[in-house]
Amino acid sequence: QTVVRESNVGDAENANARWRMGPSSDPGYFPIGVWAQHHRDAGNYRKLGVNLYLSLPGGPTEEQLTALKRAGMKTICRQNDVGLSHLDDPTIIGWMHGDEPDNFTKNSAGKWVPKRTSKLIVAEYESIKQIDPSRQFLLNLGQGVSYDQWNGGWAKESYYSELVKGCDLVSYDIYPACSTRKEVAGKLELCAQGVSRL
Repeated sequence: QTVVRESNVGDAENANARWRMGPSSDPGYFPIGVWAQHHRDAGNYRKLGVNLYLSLPGGPTEEQLTALKRAGMKTICRQNDVGLSHLDDPTIIGWMHGDEPDNFTKNSAGKWVPKRTSKLIVAEYESIKQIDPSRQFLLNLGQGVSYDQWNGGWAKESYYSELVKGCDLVSYDIYPACSTRKEVAGKLELCAQGVSRL
């Protein structure tokens, strides 16, 4: 239940063609992904029509990338030493930040603040893009993007406006299909509403 929109791009129609090692630029390509799932299940997910793994737990590892390649599955994952040793591997079509930096945490003064500042996100993006400009970079945000009553909903539009400068793709989670919160449960339209806030 992650919604993705493009950021920092001009012509969305040709956006994928900008990335030498990115997703397919075929007009018929549509990403259908799973989040943080075990690599042993990649073949079964492929049979269901899934074509993308996002956020490899503890990875990427050599074992994960081998299993995904065997299943014909692509991934967007963290940029670690294993990932960097696979810069010519088409299995990796993008890099990503740590999950949901807009969710709150208490700082040493007891004040609620975002897990990561927009300045840190942008700096990480610029650093990683220097290492590998051939792939897009994903930022996944929390429920506060669309669900104003979410505990992370304190984040201001000005914060999000700066935050999205640190990515090429931005997505967010609200879980309407499995949420027990009455404000969110079953309300798939919230996925679309959230885009206008960014």
